[in-house]
Amino acid sequence: MNIFQRRCAPWLAVLAASALVALPASAGEFKVRAQLAWGTDDMKPNDPALRELDPKIREKFRHLRWKNYFVVKSETVGVPQKDPKKVQLSEKCLIDVREKDAMVEIRIYSAKAGAAPSLVKTDSIAVQKLKDGHVFAFAGDTKEKWDDAWLVIVTAGE
Repeated sequence: MNIFQRRCAPWLAVLAASALVALPASAGEFKVRAQLAWGTDDMKPNDPALRELDPKIREKFRHLRWKNYFVVKSETVGVPQKDPKKVQLSEKCLIDVREKDAMVEIRIYSAKAGAAPSLVKTDSIAVQKLKDGHVFAFAGDTKEKWDDAWLVIVTAGE
């Protein structure tokens, strides 16, 4: 071992150890916040479980036609890289999420009592886009009330 190797060896060992210590934090599970929201022109009903959609997210939907958006359910979940994580957003709406090739894959299902959930849509958004503040949203009409809609909204989790 020459003098350079002897002097650098302890520092290289420290650098290697610090890289290993930092590895679990960077390899941690990315989290997303999934929300089921209701778009309507009606005023808020007397349901304490409903709350208004965050104004920052609502601003991203300013081009949509509804006056009010109410959150039905919100869940923050880790996004696994293998088996999808299932999230029940309502008795009629189920999603699953997983990370695949630096993308968050989101599958939305329609759930009906006594039947297996049926796939409605599969879509993906880049993990980096979510980290940068982008919002994934999928909307559909509701069959209970004419001109109302439901939205599945996915953002980066806390």
